[in-house]
Amino acid sequence: LVQQNEREEYAVELLKRVVGDSGSFTSMGGPIALPGSWVWVPLGERLQLVNGRAFKPSEWLRDGLPIVRIQNLNDRNAPFNYCDGSSVADRHLIDTGTFLISWSGTPGTSFGAFIWDRGKAALNQHIFSCFQHGQAFLDRFLRIAINGRLDEMIAKAHGGVGLQHITKGKLEAMQLPLPPLPEQRRIVARVNDLMALCDQLEAAQAERETRRDRLTSATLSKLSDAAGENDDTGPRFFINHIPKLSARS
Repeated sequence: LVQQNEREEYAVELLKRVVGDSGSFTSMGGPIALPGSWVWVPLGERLQLVNGRAFKPSEWLRDGLPIVRIQNLNDRNAPFNYCDGSSVADRHLIDTGTFLISWSGTPGTSFGAFIWDRGKAALNQHIFSCFQHGQAFLDRFLRIAINGRLDEMIAKAHGGVGLQHITKGKLEAMQLPLPPLPEQRRIVARVNDLMALCDQLEAAQAERETRRDRLTSATLSKLSDAAGENDDTGPRFFINHIPKLSARS
């Protein structure tokens, strides 16, 4: 996505600096070759994972502290359940900026990394709140790095049809690519630009489809109006013989 700069601090040196003299880290091979200034690191070595609370339906309230479930991460319009915040332990509380990993659900729709941005809430089970051991990763790049390994997460998940989960141990063992910090910033900026372009393309496509539907509707309306003025060789014949869409169509 961006060019490397050999004058920037290598990721290995970055790790040495963030762990300090008393710390240690593991650098090992990953599934693909990385630029020389990058390094593979185990997710669990850089992140502490804390699972959410298993709320019971009897604890749900109509108002109070929002309970963040997987659907609230994937759909900003999904309704919240609520709880009594005073009954929630600190380890299950999150706030704007908390890094989250959804580790259970339907493959392709539920797994992934998120940065929470909607204020104080309680975290439901099947979602980890994550705390970095040293700031080797920018949170926004960390989200990109983890979501770039979703296929591996899903492949390692197990469970019944339609509902699977990846164990904490397998998630912690997953290797993440770590670039130098300045390069992480450039990658995040580049991805943001590309995502904005995708949003523009989607909006343009939606507008084209709306115009097409309006044109089709107007054309059929004109033909229908003209059908009353023509015999079976003209528009009336055409309108009367347009195939009706089946339920499957």
